[in-house]
Amino acid sequence: MDTSMKIIKEITRIKEHADIFHDHNINIMGGISVAEAHCIDKIGSIECANVTKIASAMCMSKGAISKITKKLLCKELIESYQTPENKKEVYFLLTEMGKQVYRAHKKCHKSARQNKLAILSKYKNEEKAIILKFLKDLTQEYDDEIKKEN
Repeated sequence: MDTSMKIIKEITRIKEHADIFHDHNINIMGGISVAEAHCIDKIGSIECANVTKIASAMCMSKGAISKITKKLLCKELIESYQTPENKKEVYFLLTEMGKQVYRAHKKCHKSARQNKLAILSKYKNEEKAIILKFLKDLTQEYDDEIKKEN
């Protein structure tokens, strides 16, 4: 098997592991999907979070974010509010339960980041530059596919 095929095989394995982690993560977080956890993260991070700002930050459609926020409202992980100046726009805040999920999500990402930094510390800067270029190219392909679907 040539090197290119070995790389593709490893990318496939990473995706399979991500799927397994995703399923495991849902059980850990009490039935909260990854998209819901990321939406909670954005609501906790964005000032005056609304559907438009969240959709932009997550590179998703406003319709998809509306569906996710409705689920989060039903699960009482977020609450909505309007300002007296603009009764038309709906904003979101985390509830206490939502803040717990937000903190758990941040902790999970911090741990994953530390693990990946430990792996990357084994490589020379030139090797990291090649890895980064490859990952950017791969990510751009995924972004282009998502844009075609929307």
